[in-house]
Amino acid sequence: MKSPFAPSLFTPIFSQPDKPLMVMLPGLDGTGQLFVSQVRSLAQDFDVRCLAIPEENRQDWPELAQAVVRLINEVSRDRPVYLCGESFGGCLALQVALTAPSCLAHLVLINPASALRRYPWMRWATQYTSLIPDWLFQTSGAIALPLLANFERISHEKWDLFVRTVRPISQACVAWRIDLLHRFQMQPEQLSQLQVATSLLASGSDRLLPSQEEARLLQQALPLAQVYSLPDSGHVCLLEDAVDLSQCLQALNVLPSPRNRPPAVSL
Repeated sequence: MKSPFAPSLFTPIFSQPDKPLMVMLPGLDGTGQLFVSQVRSLAQDFDVRCLAIPEENRQDWPELAQAVVRLINEVSRDRPVYLCGESFGGCLALQVALTAPSCLAHLVLINPASALRRYPWMRWATQYTSLIPDWLFQTSGAIALPLLANFERISHEKWDLFVRTVRPISQACVAWRIDLLHRFQMQPEQLSQLQVATSLLASGSDRLLPSQEEARLLQQALPLAQVYSLPDSGHVCLLEDAVDLSQCLQALNVLPSPRNRPPAVSL
């Protein structure tokens, strides 16, 4: 019997079974709802699915990756599969790629949170998040929002969506997922053997993580990786009005259908 807390895929607009599959893995919120502003543009080239991870889910990285692989196999029907992960989802996307590289046509990593485990304060955050009173947790969460997103580049409507999505997340869920990030690690020899074409999108004004530095490190480790820089963007870049993921992939010349493509921006 399937667990009620198992990850699932949902179709954010409508199914397009004749197009390549784009599976989008969410950040720490786990809802998949923050991809909504990108879906219509992506739907020109892809049949888009978003992953939702229930707050109560306590699977570790290998279990989550296996669950995502099963979900992809259920809907792919021998189509090319593009796997896109943002922040927390970037780590999960890497884990999926290493678990089942043959099922992927392309990997997209957007400000992956793989750098978090290198920060000493992460262990403290993991140990003590669950001990913070709920009122203080909610207050500190509100204070942290500007670290996650550059609200000068986000419309009021999208900012409201962001706040409504991330604020209700429970302390227990946040503590578990931060702990997962702290434990996430990929050995260089594993990455060097990953023969999956990879696009790394890196924000230059990320207040939370050194995303451009992490992108450079991953580019050096992954044999088929290229980087697209978003110099003015914050960590949650896909909510920004000026960022169109489809256009970024177009610039990198990795969309499945031909278009007129502007040159990519290099780091």
